[in-house]
Amino acid sequence: MKLRLFILTLFITTLSFAQSKGTISGVITDKDSNNETLPFANVFVKGTKINATTDIDGKYSINIAPGSYVIQYTFVGYEPKEVPVKVTEGAKLVINQELSSGAYALEDVVIKSTFNREKETAILLEQKKAVEIKQSIGAQEMSRKGISNVEQGVSKISGISKVADRGIFVRGLDDRYNYLQINGLNIAPSDPNLKTIPLNYIPSDVVRNIDVFKTYNTNLYQDFAGASINVITKDVSSNATTKISISTGMNTNTTFKDFKTTNEGAHDFFGYNANSRNLPSVFGKNIRTGYTASPTESKDLFNSSWSPENTKAPLLIGTNIFHSQSHSLKNDKKWGYLFNANFSNNFLSQEGKRRNLNSEGFATKDFDRNVYQNTTQKSFLGSFNLKKTDKYNFALNLIYFHNSENTVDEVRGDNTDFITTDRPFFLRDIKFTENATYSIQQLGTLYFKDKKHTLDYGIAASLGKNEMPDRKTLLSEGEGENAEYITFNGADPFRFYSELENFNVNGKLSYEIKWKENEDGVFKNALKFGYNGDMTSYDFFQRTIRIFGGSGLTDTTLNTNDPQAFFDNAFNSGSLSYRSTADPTYKVEISQFINAGYINYNKNWNKFILDLGLRVEYLFRETTYRTEETDFSKPSLKLEYDPLDFSPVVNLKYMPSDRTNIRFTASRTSTKPRFREILPFRYSDGDGNFAIGNEKLINTTNYNGDLKYEIFPTPTSLFSATAFAKYIENPISRLLTGTSTGFLTSYDNFESATLFGLELETSIGLDNFFKDSDFAKRFNIGFNTILMKSKEEADKAKFPQLTNTSRSLQGASDFIINADIAYEIIKNDRTESKINLIFNTFSERIYAVGVDRADDIKEQPINMLDFTWRTTFNKKYQLNFSAKNILNQKFNTTQDATRELANPATYSNINQQLSLGTNIGLEFSYTF
Repeated sequence: MKLRLFILTLFITTLSFAQSKGTISGVITDKDSNNETLPFANVFVKGTKINATTDIDGKYSINIAPGSYVIQYTFVGYEPKEVPVKVTEGAKLVINQELSSGAYALEDVVIKSTFNREKETAILLEQKKAVEIKQSIGAQEMSRKGISNVEQGVSKISGISKVADRGIFVRGLDDRYNYLQINGLNIAPSDPNLKTIPLNYIPSDVVRNIDVFKTYNTNLYQDFAGASINVITKDVSSNATTKISISTGMNTNTTFKDFKTTNEGAHDFFGYNANSRNLPSVFGKNIRTGYTASPTESKDLFNSSWSPENTKAPLLIGTNIFHSQSHSLKNDKKWGYLFNANFSNNFLSQEGKRRNLNSEGFATKDFDRNVYQNTTQKSFLGSFNLKKTDKYNFALNLIYFHNSENTVDEVRGDNTDFITTDRPFFLRDIKFTENATYSIQQLGTLYFKDKKHTLDYGIAASLGKNEMPDRKTLLSEGEGENAEYITFNGADPFRFYSELENFNVNGKLSYEIKWKENEDGVFKNALKFGYNGDMTSYDFFQRTIRIFGGSGLTDTTLNTNDPQAFFDNAFNSGSLSYRSTADPTYKVEISQFINAGYINYNKNWNKFILDLGLRVEYLFRETTYRTEETDFSKPSLKLEYDPLDFSPVVNLKYMPSDRTNIRFTASRTSTKPRFREILPFRYSDGDGNFAIGNEKLINTTNYNGDLKYEIFPTPTSLFSATAFAKYIENPISRLLTGTSTGFLTSYDNFESATLFGLELETSIGLDNFFKDSDFAKRFNIGFNTILMKSKEEADKAKFPQLTNTSRSLQGASDFIINADIAYEIIKNDRTESKINLIFNTFSERIYAVGVDRADDIKEQPINMLDFTWRTTFNKKYQLNFSAKNILNQKFNTTQDATRELANPATYSNINQQLSLGTNIGLEFSYTF
């Protein structure tokens, strides 16, 4: 009886106590991201042990006894907020709180799930927590710096620079030594001259953040020595969000000035080829033998003209639309979607020089050059996401990139290889190029046993297509109405067609097991094993159609302003016709299959982390081709290459304090050549220079080591120093060999290369030095640099044409500097305005290797200074202004003489020169 009374009394007392409590609840949102909800934010009752964490929808609830309290709201990368409250008996208080970026304490929060990785502060925290060495740039920083594409974004990272028309170089290593993935999956490149999608094809509008790994990890393909770049596309927003942007701009060299282009299709404005450039069926892809058209037939074979159109360059235009929405379901599930569509149309004209110099400094080719280029860029990202907190996360992505270039490239001047008269040589090269990439991705992550076991997978199919329909190259003696048609020395005008289809299917699968969790939620042990598979089918076709005949021409006078009239008259008179000769190299097929397995073990001793891994990767590649000497009656040649590579890696991380990391990593990787470098056919640029691939290239072997020290003086600042070294066996280099009409570019394996250097990086606010200054709080300074030395060795007996068999790596600078300073003009509940001044430069570097006793061609520094100004009104309207290349720098390459000058009075070491102009842009966006 006593027991029953005791239980009844206890029940009544507990019930009465519960009824006397009050409730505090609400929703926490992200002020900087259109008030999207913040899942897994922390709510503390200051001075007590009472706390809560927001759910997937940013909601929280706390039961508390009556009294006066201070409620503290915190989230990783955000400024904490404190709100005083008074709770009465039975009260139900609703407090909705906005959080924004600012000072925060790294130690206060254990990361339980994903957070907004677009923010600079969140990316900095992720870099601090990571075991591996990586650097990242997010959407917020790219927006602040006026960055419009991925190429511009990664070039702001230490040790990375853009090299003229050759893309990104990482620590002196070009596109060949780098690797690209999107959302951790491979994507088929569309440009036959590059190993990856050109990074300037990927607009920043579709990017959440970019991760750059300069050191190797087993889950990465071993095919890099410079960097493996992973572009993470945007996440689905927790709130319904729509953003519409329009932009315009101008180039000081181009806009409203004379411009040459071709307008031969109904869809040229949007960058799509129309039927006017199609290859005539008599020269079709399945025609193996040559064909000579009659003069009458030749007149009507092509719908496109040899004559360019003269116009004025208009303003740049661009538009972008983004929409995202998510919905909550039962049982803590959530689904959402987003789409982003982007289009831009740009015009650029450049003036400059193009020269070939011999060892005595004499210019065998000495041209003035004009380049007119109209480019378009289109992209689409569609994403569907389904997730359940702590259980699974599935995503389906549709990705489309399309870029076109409509170029008229003209040179005029002395060409002793072709013309011995006093009349200048003239060449006009008209090219329309389309690059398109289509990809579908399905990714998933599943969690088991309270997230101690994780299954991660992904599969993707992509198609990269490149088309160059009807490139037209015209040559003449002289320019204008009284030029002379050239019919000798193999310099017949020609039309060229090429087409690439690159189909890729790849997938990843990994399983991770964690055990021995400590009181901070950190696991002491983790074992991960996985598989990667990649299949590629690469089909390339090319056809050259030349103007044939000329012996019956009675009048060879050619008006270069309207060459179509000359050819029409010649076809009518029966003097000229179109002809393609039998070319065994017209088609090349490459099949490649990669199978890789890996295992990784991670051991955590609180202040010391050891990460060991091994990857085994088997490559099988079959190249089906014919050489120029192969008879069509014989079967195609087949070349197989099947290396098996082992890539061990060790990562060490030591944390002397909560704000300091010391990291070390060592690995062995292997680099494959670009497909273009193994395609055995000649490609002509029209003025006597040619390029040819080498189907016998082998993979390089790379030995890599990095030692990094990083300190986070405050939660929003960083200083780091990285010493690195690489040794490369069988590096692949581009070679030039002199011919009777110019140079032949080819590729081969050298003996070895070494490079070592030091990277320094800092990002810090001035308030760290002037703590009581409101003015200093508005400033943030970023700076990074690389100091580097490199050396490449070649066998003199194997490469007798080389002037220097020991030299620096192509594209490697002794130093690169990136710096920026940001100033916040105003920030309040209604208006935010920030300006940025951005500077980068590099030291002289080798652009091309010198041959036949001529010196190496060297690219000269470009001191690039940019300015951006971004202002947001009422959280909905944003106005962005940018001015790029304010100093109006030019692209210059030089080549010094190595012997006594042939003509000292007229000597100039200029090899190439192109004006860049200053780009001024304005963008307006509306978010709702």
